[in-house]
Amino acid sequence: MNIDFKFEHVGYITDSIKQTSALFRLLGYEAGNVVDDDTQRTRICFLSKAGSPTIELVEPYEDNKTMVKMLKKGVAPYHTCYEVEDVRKAYDQLLDAGFTPLFEPVAAPAFNGRLICYFWNGSLGLIEIVGQ
Repeated sequence: MNIDFKFEHVGYITDSIKQTSALFRLLGYEAGNVVDDDTQRTRICFLSKAGSPTIELVEPYEDNKTMVKMLKKGVAPYHTCYEVEDVRKAYDQLLDAGFTPLFEPVAAPAFNGRLICYFWNGSLGLIEIVGQ
């Protein structure tokens, strides 16, 4: 059975949610609350604008060495996220298709505890899946 992957958001890595969200406000976006995710070692803020894709700003904690290193290239989009009905079934389907998981599904505070997981594929890049 194929899983329905519904586009959810584009994730931007940033060194300052405050500064980056201010620039997105110039483009008509509104910022939601900032959420700390101690498991992922990040701060997260979703930005919305009617008729436009949702933007997720991800600011790594100082001890998140991998993401801090990514920021050396500057603020940029770095993943796309897709909503799925069942994260575990989508996980298995992506594994079968040759995607590499970065970790097992975990509950995410920014999504009110819904399960998320990240995958890498050299032909597609980094994607995130989130349960409904």
